[in-house]
Amino acid sequence: MKLASALALALMPVSVFGQAPAPARDEVVWHWFGDCASGDSLVLDVTLDGKSLYRSAFPICRARRADIKPEPQQRILEFRFDGEPHRFRSRNRATGTEPIQGNIWEAGGERHAIQLGVSFATGDQVLLNTVHVARADSPSRSERVRGLVITTRPLRRGG
Repeated sequence: MKLASALALALMPVSVFGQAPAPARDEVVWHWFGDCASGDSLVLDVTLDGKSLYRSAFPICRARRADIKPEPQQRILEFRFDGEPHRFRSRNRATGTEPIQGNIWEAGGERHAIQLGVSFATGDQVLLNTVHVARADSPSRSERVRGLVITTRPLRRGG
């Protein structure tokens, strides 16, 4: 139950002190899934030490912020792998490998990118909770833990 509560908190949007005012509802931003039928997609790859952990492609489109309707249940891309929790947290005393769950969700839209929330957790603790900025017009790369690389790249209609 403790992990479920921690993940629920991790998936909730948070405001940051000093953050810019709330974006205008008529601003056009990038969005994933939903009503995206344009044919544009993003390809997502998650690798650990050069070995593929997860790959997915999903539709993206531009939409007015006000037109983006919340889904009944937030869409989350989930995957599991066996890994070493101490790689994520230096204070973690666990030795050996454990099942680790990865979760990726849309955390927000911007004019030129989609913010993807990314978390990794074992059965009893959240190891990493971060954001990957997936640019809609060029490849993006994040490496928050040495050897754990998240990349996204646009795939245009017919491309």
